[in-house]
Amino acid sequence: MKITVKELIEQLKKEDQDLEIYFGGLDFYRLKDRGGHLQVEFNQLVYKDDDGKIVVVND
Repeated sequence: MKITVKELIEQLKKEDQDLEIYFGGLDFYRLKDRGGHLQVEFNQLVYKDDDGKIVVVND
């Protein structure tokens, strides 16, 4: 699922600004512009395999 930065900000504005964001056990690293797409990066490698399943590699 893709959403725009504007949509994400609108959703976040509704929340208590002191809440922490939980990424399901992933460690947030940074946001990176990837040629018109903003990518959320984590310290773990996260990708879909050939069957469409999410794979997380935590070295």
